[in-house]
Amino acid sequence: MSGILASNGSFMGAAPEISLSVAISLGPSGKSGQEEMVSQAIRWCRISQDADIISLSLGANPGMGMDDESETTLAVQEALDDGIFVIAAAGNTGLNADITDVSIPANIEGVISVAATNKNGNIWKNSAFGSETDSFTGEERVFPNQKPEISAPGVRLYSTYSSASDSALYAYSSGTSDSTVLVTGALALILEKYGEDIAGTDGKIDYSEINLVKVALANSANSDDQDYIHHSQRGYGQLDATAWAEQIRIEFGIE
Repeated sequence: MSGILASNGSFMGAAPEISLSVAISLGPSGKSGQEEMVSQAIRWCRISQDADIISLSLGANPGMGMDDESETTLAVQEALDDGIFVIAAAGNTGLNADITDVSIPANIEGVISVAATNKNGNIWKNSAFGSETDSFTGEERVFPNQKPEISAPGVRLYSTYSSASDSALYAYSSGTSDSTVLVTGALALILEKYGEDIAGTDGKIDYSEINLVKVALANSANSDDQDYIHHSQRGYGQLDATAWAEQIRIEFGIE
């Protein structure tokens, strides 16, 4: 995932000059994780690294034990309350009829939940569906926090591969974890340009300003279905980074 975001050589990432901190929260293989490790990684990003964005290419299926008092949920909420943007993968459960919401922690209100599209801009069949109801509060989700919020390319993305591997140095990958990184890169570039304007006179981004950034994201999304403001699998539409930046300028009154 770091290659998609920050590679700066023969392969160019989404935000190649980003200051990147990497927390290992899914074990050495990257395929299994414990909630304690995930929550510690999120808090490390918030406290030790003073992160502007926490990008989570991970998630647990709803009902797998994480609730509004779980350590991961609390760690994410602490980050949001501290003015840190959290972007998380919607999940790859679109073909599982038993799972009716995006992954945890993508299902938390202030988090930007990301779906995946293919090279033609169509929603990837495995991308998770979001529920109309907030699983924590039981209330109906409303704009701009319906799930998922946005979709981005996430099928067969070409990126760097571990140099310790005996195989090729580049590989393809698919999933909402990949699309999450592209949204993270877009937001990083926006914060580089407009971060001080978003923070306002006190110089500190707060939850209300995070929400306005999400309003701008939803309003900027490319949607090919004008009958629905929000789609339960595609979100508000396809990521358009340039349009998002322009909507940021409008929402915050930036000259």
